Amino acid sequence: MSLRARRALVGLVTAAAALALPAAASATITPALTLSQSTTTGGASPATVGFDTTFSANPATDSPKDITFALPPGLLANANLASGACLASSTPSTACAVGSGTLTAAGNPVPVSLYLVKAPNAGDIGGVALVEGNSPSGMQLSTADVKLGTTPTSGLSVVFSNLPNMAISEMNISLNQLRLPTSCPSPPATVTVTADSYGSATPQNAGAPLNVTGCTTLAYNPTVTATETKDAKDSGATLLFNVTQQANEAATKSIALKLPSGLGVNLAADVTCITGTGSGCNVGTASATSPLVPNAALANGTVVLGGTGSAPTITISFPAPFALTLVGDISLTNGTVTFNNMPDLTLTTLNLSITGPNGKKAFTTECQPSTASGTFTSQANVAKTVTGTVKLVNCAASPTATGAFSGLASGHPGLRFTVTHGKGAPNVSSVSVGLPGGLRFSRAGIVMTKTCTTKGGKKKCTTTTLTKGLGIKGATAKSVALKGGRLVIALKKAAGKVTISLGGPVLTESGSLQTKVKKHKVKPLTVTLKITDAKGNSTSVPLKLKAH
Repeated sequence: MSLRARRALVGLVTAAAALALPAAASATITPALTLSQSTTTGGASPATVGFDTTFSANPATDSPKDITFALPPGLLANANLASGACLASSTPSTACAVGSGTLTAAGNPVPVSLYLVKAPNAGDIGGVALVEGNSPSGMQLSTADVKLGTTPTSGLSVVFSNLPNMAISEMNISLNQLRLPTSCPSPPATVTVTADSYGSATPQNAGAPLNVTGCTTLAYNPTVTATETKDAKDSGATLLFNVTQQANEAATKSIALKLPSGLGVNLAADVTCITGTGSGCNVGTASATSPLVPNAALANGTVVLGGTGSAPTITISFPAPFALTLVGDISLTNGTVTFNNMPDLTLTTLNLSITGPNGKKAFTTECQPSTASGTFTSQANVAKTVTGTVKLVNCAASPTATGAFSGLASGHPGLRFTVTHGKGAPNVSSVSVGLPGGLRFSRAGIVMTKTCTTKGGKKKCTTTTLTKGLGIKGATAKSVALKGGRLVIALKKAAGKVTISLGGPVLTESGSLQTKVKKHKVKPLTVTLKITDAKGNSTSVPLKLKAH
């Protein structure tokens, strides 16, 4: 007899029993669950787990209507079959097969197969079609909702609803696309089955232990790197943390990320987010990947800065249906962000990009070489502390200068200074020198000579500038000019380091300054340098020098 014929026959019997026995509304079924495992090794994937559920009914004509399998944390289904294509179609296909088994109805076992399909309801992460026979083209008996728990400590649930009223006494199915947990709790975690029936809406449940071993010996080698990207016009910075793992490693339970040493917290921008009176501020984005979910599932996370001034938090949230929320506690004292109670899901990448609130930057950077570090703890409580380099972007260092005065007490002033381009910055192309009070540049020290030649009946004149008292080492002057009291020296070819010496007659000193220097009554004098690099970027560098 076919399953369809048996179902019609059982339906008639059930209807007759319901008319004859009004008390059947109080009937119940009592489920019992037995698990069989292809392996108990933690993190094994793909792993097969058999779920043999039997139902004792009173009266015998009662049948389960809704059956829910609640899986413990870390026992996960592979939602990335066919690179996520299974979740895009409601039609079962061979490439999306996830299990098989039998359904015993009216005492007769009938083969069934299971396929990953599109989520039947909003909020589900997927669906599992229960199909009669061994082909995806068979009759669909039910499509289960696959739901993800709302907290990291809850697991998946597979809910078969409105099963045919056909005196089902046993559902014996094996799911073969599972990944075992990477934690090994003692006592073992429990798989729970809950069922109600056509005779009673009161749910009944049963459980069986899931045995997992060897979690502390699993590979566990997370890495962390960071990137600081400096704003073009100020010291504000965007921070990117990148955490990686291999797909076969244990999942992480907690991460404590330490901010790079050269990074500062912009409290003026952040303080309005941590008043404790609102929902915080969106300060960035997050993305993650896992071998068990499609890449798009965790691609669009948000980062919110909130909490209170004494207990600020960073919250990473990914949208439904793969809703995942990670709350990090910020320690301003230690410069750390700690995420606890992470789900038992290996993330091959976790990218956390923090810009700042309301168009401002959450951090400032000194553009100093530093390292990123993180303390990671696996689901089996194996701890690893790792460090990685911090990549600096838009962080060319500012130019620097050193120098000294001489001869001020004798009336023969001299100034010598060396300018060095910043590390990673273009070479120096020009230097503009501004003097403190008591010193000035004299035009008498700048002699311009005009030379003319005639060739082929054409006259050509060139002007040569000689600056008496100027010496340059490491470069050659292209031009020297006095502009607004400053001596502007342009170089023929930009140089990484140039030393400039100034003395008489281009550099002159007032008598009052000479007298004060003799009597040691002069505080350090400041020479102001405006250093321009080969890309036209100018930096003002004050040079404070002793007067002697």
